[in-house]
Amino acid sequence: MALRLFKSYVSDLDTPLLQLSAEDKFTLRDACQGVHVLGGVGSGKTSGSGKAIAAAYLRAGFGGLVLAAKPEEVALWRRYAKENGRANSLILFGERGGFNFITYELARQGTQGTGSVVECLMRILEASRLSNPNAGRGGEAFWEDATRQVLRNTIPILYAATGTVRIPDIIRFVASAPTSLQQVRDPDWQAESFMFNALASAKRKPLRPLNEDDFEKTASYWRDEYSQLDPKTRSNIAISLSTALDRFNRGRLHRAFCTDTTLVPELTFHGAIIVMDMSALTWNEDGIIAQQLFKYMWQRAVLSRNGLEPQHRSRPVFLWADEAQYFVNSFDTDFQSTCRSSLACTVYLSQSLPTYYAKIGGEHAKHKADMLLANFVTKIFHNNADPETNRWAADTIGRVIQRRGTYNEGQSSGRSLGMNAGGSTNWGSNTSVGTSIDGRGNYSSTSSSGSNRGGGDSWGRNRGRNTGQSVSGGYSETMDYEIEPGDFARALKTGGPANGGNVTAVWFQAGKTFRDSQRNYLLTRFVQ
Repeated sequence: MALRLFKSYVSDLDTPLLQLSAEDKFTLRDACQGVHVLGGVGSGKTSGSGKAIAAAYLRAGFGGLVLAAKPEEVALWRRYAKENGRANSLILFGERGGFNFITYELARQGTQGTGSVVECLMRILEASRLSNPNAGRGGEAFWEDATRQVLRNTIPILYAATGTVRIPDIIRFVASAPTSLQQVRDPDWQAESFMFNALASAKRKPLRPLNEDDFEKTASYWRDEYSQLDPKTRSNIAISLSTALDRFNRGRLHRAFCTDTTLVPELTFHGAIIVMDMSALTWNEDGIIAQQLFKYMWQRAVLSRNGLEPQHRSRPVFLWADEAQYFVNSFDTDFQSTCRSSLACTVYLSQSLPTYYAKIGGEHAKHKADMLLANFVTKIFHNNADPETNRWAADTIGRVIQRRGTYNEGQSSGRSLGMNAGGSTNWGSNTSVGTSIDGRGNYSSTSSSGSNRGGGDSWGRNRGRNTGQSVSGGYSETMDYEIEPGDFARALKTGGPANGGNVTAVWFQAGKTFRDSQRNYLLTRFVQ
């Protein structure tokens, strides 16, 4: 199938790409700020929000790079491209393609590009380390700096002496380096050493001019520094370098990256969709290293394209990685923090935070993963069984003042019975006697007596009953999660026949208030 670049594309940052609700849209401006999708196995993240976003980007005419963790990723993107009118924009990069990254970088920048070649090779070493879970991680900074120094003093000499840089020559050059000052002066070593002959050619008859001062500094490094290193340190540097780069000496990595160039990252600037047909589950470590290398080259090209003519920088491009934990490296955070101005739209999908921690490894794996995810403005949360990821999702959305209602109801009843009875008796008597004499001398006397007696009875009975009922209510306010962590495990639909093919997710966007929810998140539905 011939490549036909898609001419039509959106460029206005406020162009809607997806309708999230009756009143809310996902725009190109939002897309340029990055999207990260998190969801457990079977949550519908790929077939739900992933499918919707991919279709929107294809319809909008984006160019892009698709990394493949699983072999079915290639067939999936073939279908996406066909359904959205982009079938002829697809390029598969595998054993049938070719991208000589060293020749490419030197052609772009000449002798000034040797530093870029060094960083490309460092990405290979980093990817090799990350793909090996048993690799030691102690003293990473020292070994990286030492290896980078070796490469910086190797590539300029090879480029000057041979006119190009080949991975087999890098391995031979370092392997033939002197191990002592005595060896530097040994005529037998000089005659047999590939390094010595390369230095001699770069000095006397260079194919690419090399600054005299740069040559002297390089020669001094090999003579006065490298040869004086502790033998164990020197051996570790040489072995780690040759082990990682030896993958490119033969086989599929050699054919893909060390022969002719048939595609370059810049094709995506004009609408090409490059799909890495070297899945991590079939090519294994080779697939991870290869895709990380090409991803790095693509990222570098995207960040520098603002210096190109307008026709090379006006089309949006996307970077797509499902099972993104296989492909993250130390450059991703820098890229994600600066790629917006280059109209680059990153979409990473992964299962949980611990998958990132495990793949990144090292002492600061959590901080590195958190720093990377912080640079994605839009985060989509699907059903997930991982408590740590769900807590992080709840914390990301945030806490608000929650009103908690209280209600009390009471009832009382009582009954009383009683009886009283009594009697009374009273009696008494009285007697009085009196005498009197008036003024005339008359005398008189009186007397009286009497008695009284009485009695009475009284009785009574009483009974009573009382009932009562009381109801009271109120509320209290507290700061709590807007969405409880447990809701991400129980309230979101995962698609399939049981849910009628419907997938639901919480769509979060920092700094935005959705009109439909009046919150910084929105409950969205996708049809598989």
